[in-house]
Amino acid sequence: MTRQVHKGSFLLVEGPDDSKFWKTRISDEECQIVLAEGKNNLLGAIEKLDARRFSGALGIIDDDCDSLESWRCPSCNLLVTDGRDLECMLFCSPALERVLAELADPAKIQRFEQKSGVSIRARLVENGLAFGRLRWLDKRQNWGLDFSKKITPSRFIDRKTWVVKRTELLDATFQAAGLKDAEQLCALLEALPAADPWLICQGHDLVEILRLGLHEEVFGTLKSSYGKDDIARNLRLAFHTAELALTKLYRDIRGWELNNTPYQILPAVA
Repeated sequence: MTRQVHKGSFLLVEGPDDSKFWKTRISDEECQIVLAEGKNNLLGAIEKLDARRFSGALGIIDDDCDSLESWRCPSCNLLVTDGRDLECMLFCSPALERVLAELADPAKIQRFEQKSGVSIRARLVENGLAFGRLRWLDKRQNWGLDFSKKITPSRFIDRKTWVVKRTELLDATFQAAGLKDAEQLCALLEALPAADPWLICQGHDLVEILRLGLHEEVFGTLKSSYGKDDIARNLRLAFHTAELALTKLYRDIRGWELNNTPYQILPAVA
């Protein structure tokens, strides 16, 4: 039905945050965003559109550790984020430094980095891996752990040191997974293969971890009322178009456009 009024391309995205990111980066005249309300819905939609030989629809999904499990993309009309998700693409770019320049206290950052011996980004990734590896293992084992309420950074990161309380995190996780002890969980974690940290860390975890660090106790100036949505919004705004052009996802979109002329997703290059 939408095709009857829009002759251009359609970009299918998983959720509202993805839509907000792409809204200012697509060609307004040539492309419309379609919110799929979830990854499975998006995959199903592309499958049905391909079966009908529908032209001009492209879907973008989060990797979600799929590449670490040798998952193969089922359609040429489906692209995957460079990192585990869109937020990871933002965090590994200079957008992080721009957000820190706006929201953090430079003197506190200097003290933190001197005392800890690592950069803010390095500690952010280190903290994120503690949760990302558990998410990856949960996916492999099909435990169905609750990462939205029970196993969260806000529960297991020390608010003053910005370090994961690993013993408490492991104890809570092995009990939720029905394992006999933390040693069994550690053995399973150690058996995970080495991989790119940006494919393991989960973007929403990183947003929450950064929010905790930006509180006054660590290296920021924020009150507790400043939420994850505020941090995510700042990251999207701080990510420049020139940085998008450096990603594999950007190149893949341009490749799709070449193979699907005249449909266009991104603005034409001047």
